[in-house]
Amino acid sequence: MSDIQTTDGVQTQRSLYENQRLKNLLAERNQQLQTVEQQLTNSQISYKHACKNTRMLMAFCVLLIVVLSWGGAA
Repeated sequence: MSDIQTTDGVQTQRSLYENQRLKNLLAERNQQLQTVEQQLTNSQISYKHACKNTRMLMAFCVLLIVVLSWGGAA
């Protein structure tokens, strides 16, 4: 009977250890996922700013061309 109890105790300890190991692994993966999500968010924000800046630069160039063409026609 004590062999069965010892085996059950060892299996319980192994199960607890494996459970804790998996919890730690999951916590690490979640942290990695949050980091990647934050990087993606930052990239998306940078992309939006770059698009806005590009549109503003294009509008400025068009305006400059129009102003210069008026000056050349006069």
